[in-house]
Amino acid sequence: MLKKHINKFEKPQFKLGLFVLILFIIFNGQSLAKHEGLEERLYSGMTNSKIKIATENLMLALETNPDGKKHLWKSGSYKGYIIPKTTFINLEGYFCRTYLEVLIRRAEYNMYDNTACRDHDGEWVWIETTSANETQSNIKINH
Repeated sequence: MLKKHINKFEKPQFKLGLFVLILFIIFNGQSLAKHEGLEERLYSGMTNSKIKIATENLMLALETNPDGKKHLWKSGSYKGYIIPKTTFINLEGYFCRTYLEVLIRRAEYNMYDNTACRDHDGEWVWIETTSANETQSNIKINH
């Protein structure tokens, strides 16, 4: 069953959605960031393979984790977690989830409150980030 979900990451619409999300993060990050450029450093430093690992883990968490259950991942110096918070059906009748996404690299981390919904093909698509908290700190994040 996991292989079925991982194969979805190879679909063209998923790759396009991921590309749009990365562009949004890079170009709009400064307006969300409290520390200018921090968000850009964390995401722009990720290789394509690390982005793929982070994205696969996000999709897996949205697909399989119940609300409130943390999904941890790690790849090299990057790690993070996703916590689905609420699941609902939008006005178009598609399942949606709000979730907390945390990206960590050494003493830097980004926290985002996001929303994703299934599209007409049943794929999870990022909809919006409702808040972002970017911090550079030596404080350990509980995970």
